Amino acid sequence: MTEKKLITGLRNGDMAAYEEAFHTYYPRFVHFADYIVRDIALAKDIVQNVFLKVWRFRSRLDPDLSLGNYLYVLTKREVLNQLRSRKITGSLSEVTGTNDAGSQARRMDSQVDMSLLREEVELLPEQRRKVFVMSRFQGLPNKEIAQKLSISEKTVERHITLAGRQLRELFEESY
Repeated sequence: MTEKKLITGLRNGDMAAYEEAFHTYYPRFVHFADYIVRDIALAKDIVQNVFLKVWRFRSRLDPDLSLGNYLYVLTKREVLNQLRSRKITGSLSEVTGTNDAGSQARRMDSQVDMSLLREEVELLPEQRRKVFVMSRFQGLPNKEIAQKLSISEKTVERHITLAGRQLRELFEESY
């Protein structure tokens, strides 16, 4: 079944569409959540909550959306909420095995941000992703990037600007 048919089925309350979506996407998003929270049981709970929300608010689904992207954003938000909740309740020190929750929280935020950033960078268009990685992760100057990719420096600057804007928007949605 195509994503559009799945979404239409979900909107209409079709349990078969829900089951197909669940079986199609659940393993991938459990893996994604587990990669960040490092707790498979918690990752499964997070993704199950995502699917419960999808079912509860199915009438709001846009048939023109990508169901996979929508589930990705919901899962990412749930993961971040879970991590924030851990920090607020003070259980971060239990998870990390330390008593210095402040420094551990900063490190965990940094790790989560980097893993989410890498995930988001992978979703950028190919040329934009190459330019962004060479500029921000490899630290190459625009002139060198332009030479390596046989494009103009202005094009390099444009790709960096567009990538930065796209990534900022995605992160602002999450927070």
